[in-house]
Amino acid sequence: MKKALLTILVVLTASISAFSQEFLGLRQSNYAGIMGSDLNPASIADSRFKFDLLIFGGYAGAYNNHMQFNTKKMPHWWYKSLNDDYADSDAWLNDGDLDKLVSVDSTASFKSRGLGQLFEIDNGNVERAAFMNAEFDILNFMITLNRKRAIGFQIRSRSLLNMDDVSPELIRLATNDFEFPNVFNLNVSDEDFNLAMNSWIEYNLSYAQILSDQNENFFKIGGKLKFLQGVASGYLHSSDLNFNIQNDTTSNSISGNFDYGYSENFGGFVEPNESLGDAEEFSGSNLTDFASNLGLGIDIGIIYEWRPDWQKYKYDMDGETDLWMRDQNKYKLKVGLALNDLGGMRYDKGGASNNFNINVGIFDLQRFDNTQGFRSLDSTLQNFADSGFVTFDNNDDKEFYMNLPTHINFDVDYHIVKNFYANFYTRINMKFGNDENTVRYPTSFALTPRFDHRRWGVSLPLSYNKVAGFRTGLALRLGGYFSIGTGDLKPLIAPGRDMNVRGLDVFVALRAPILFKAPKDRDKDKVSDKLDECIDIPGTWALRGCSDIDNDGILDQNDSCVTDSGLVEFNGCPDRDGDGIIDKEDDCPDTPGIPAFKGCPDTDGDGLMDKEDDCPDFPGPIENKGCPYKLLHTIDSLGHIMETDTMFSDEKYYHFDNLKSDNSQLFMLGEDDGSEFIRVILGNDTITAMKNDKGYYYYQYLPPAPIEIELMEEEEEILKAAFDNLEFETGKAIIKQSSYASLEELAKLLLKKPEWRIKVSGHTDSQGKASSNLRLSKRRSKAVANFLIINDVYKERIDVEWHGETKPIADNKTKAGRQKNRRVEMEIL
Repeated sequence: MKKALLTILVVLTASISAFSQEFLGLRQSNYAGIMGSDLNPASIADSRFKFDLLIFGGYAGAYNNHMQFNTKKMPHWWYKSLNDDYADSDAWLNDGDLDKLVSVDSTASFKSRGLGQLFEIDNGNVERAAFMNAEFDILNFMITLNRKRAIGFQIRSRSLLNMDDVSPELIRLATNDFEFPNVFNLNVSDEDFNLAMNSWIEYNLSYAQILSDQNENFFKIGGKLKFLQGVASGYLHSSDLNFNIQNDTTSNSISGNFDYGYSENFGGFVEPNESLGDAEEFSGSNLTDFASNLGLGIDIGIIYEWRPDWQKYKYDMDGETDLWMRDQNKYKLKVGLALNDLGGMRYDKGGASNNFNINVGIFDLQRFDNTQGFRSLDSTLQNFADSGFVTFDNNDDKEFYMNLPTHINFDVDYHIVKNFYANFYTRINMKFGNDENTVRYPTSFALTPRFDHRRWGVSLPLSYNKVAGFRTGLALRLGGYFSIGTGDLKPLIAPGRDMNVRGLDVFVALRAPILFKAPKDRDKDKVSDKLDECIDIPGTWALRGCSDIDNDGILDQNDSCVTDSGLVEFNGCPDRDGDGIIDKEDDCPDTPGIPAFKGCPDTDGDGLMDKEDDCPDFPGPIENKGCPYKLLHTIDSLGHIMETDTMFSDEKYYHFDNLKSDNSQLFMLGEDDGSEFIRVILGNDTITAMKNDKGYYYYQYLPPAPIEIELMEEEEEILKAAFDNLEFETGKAIIKQSSYASLEELAKLLLKKPEWRIKVSGHTDSQGKASSNLRLSKRRSKAVANFLIINDVYKERIDVEWHGETKPIADNKTKAGRQKNRRVEMEIL
């Protein structure tokens, strides 16, 4: 039995290149790329990668919790110490210390004498375990399809060996060739002894996408479908192994039920059939040796990100708004949960392997001496069955289903500041019942502070699991293409020092990634440089990054009037009046004109621009300011012209000096202008001639006649206010300004009543000479008349009289009476 146990333990251990799956400090990085999908398949969605190719990746490591190697006597670092070409290395390698495992009880004694290099770990009755695995990743890649989705493909070779739940007594017997008296005659129970190995190839298809993007709260999910081809596998499991060893050759009792099986090629590797030569040799790295049926497996995962500062990671570019910065890590806190390696593959049992039960009392352990491996163990068990103390399970179907190492990955990543992060990670082994046909990872915990730049990264994982214990590691990402690291720095610094090593590991990865970059926008116009046709001038997306300040659809570099919206035909300059002359060269930009007058109009075409033409709608000579000469003829009743007057543009009235206003007159315009009346000066009087039905203008002299006009109350108030408020400067005919408003209201009333006339009569008191008073009353009455004329009341509608002191209305002997007598009366006629 001891030979079989030793063979299985040692040979299985030696058969596997020790590669660990952990990649601590790398797979937790935001720049893990396709490697991150092995931690959580959701990680490839919304990643920093357009594309990531893992050319090669691998991780070497092996750990146990039973024995440790003290490196104090090592003459050099690992490579040189293990090279027997050096004399001191050769002497060290042949030192008997390397062949002896020192028990806990003897450790102090050996160390005090400077002896021993392999020592048991002092961890009491903790069940012993060892863990090894092999992983090679070749030409794995991921592609980001769009902002929400990504896919990946992997080809991976994985081999894993784990031995766990082994009692300290059994492992001490096995490692000391059963020569360990401290456990003799003890009843030992191994209730869940497990030894399992599996080597397989995976072809993985990954898919991940964003599940929910609510700015601050972000979720993504992913899955991985695995097509599995088993290369080799073997297992030995017992849930009720009990034994009592009397000495190194005899047992008092051995009993237990065993689940036992291996693939045919694995049996040949452990114990080749000499007649077959090298045909049965097996290597875990041989990708063409498949021993199982096609199996299936899956990984599923979800990731949550809390993005409290999400606004900082949004931008507008190339006509799109509210875009995420795909080159930036946006979260403050990230939480990931994944269920990985759910599934397995089915093998045919090789050789005569079968589940069996052993139950024997005193027994000669030397009967196992010829057992070299699985095939000879099969023969030995068959001999024991013939002896009656081994029975085989007749219900064994001669095949076994090897489960993948199902586990849960849970990690929390905290963004401290800029490129500094802290990650907590735990991997929880999922054990289902007795789980006899499975390989598994030990449950592990890790806290990893890291510097995580897009091209460079440094991680310091602090980890623990029951097999490797506490470790401090280092992971480096160099230039984004090469990564190297270890989960335990101790083996790197231990040689030559008094340090204990219970395992070692190192990973390497060679990649060819294409990362997302922030779009370059040199002129900050929200048009990326690669699409910006005016890369140094801020512009708009509609114009592909070129500027059009005046929004006239003409690029500024082609626009002669950059700040004024204009027309294509004028190189972007405006022509508001549409006259074909651009505004900056147009003296009349709001009125259509002609080039001769720099865009100003000449409506009547008389050669004088409208703004200088007193008659812009009628052609006239320049000397008359563009107005036609206006002719007015006096005619007789037969229409014969008797006399003609010409009114120039600077004149208001026609003028006939030799005619009098006390005679009726008939007039005819040289050119009818549509006027209903005309104003004519006859002698010293201005008259109004009204148009009749023949188109002539007739003035009829009407001798003054008293007309009684009944005024309305409002009209009377205007007349009374003009009278009451009328004041002159003392002794003068100058109207005070305080009187203007009332007189202006009176003028407005007269303009509304063109049929009215007004008589203005001036009076004084009796102070002074009568002649002087008469002249003063004349001047004052005319001053009032002139004020009304200035306010557009025709002169002929005003009768002016003056009476001096001759018509008093009060007693001139009193001051109040004289005040009343100094007056200008106004009467409507």
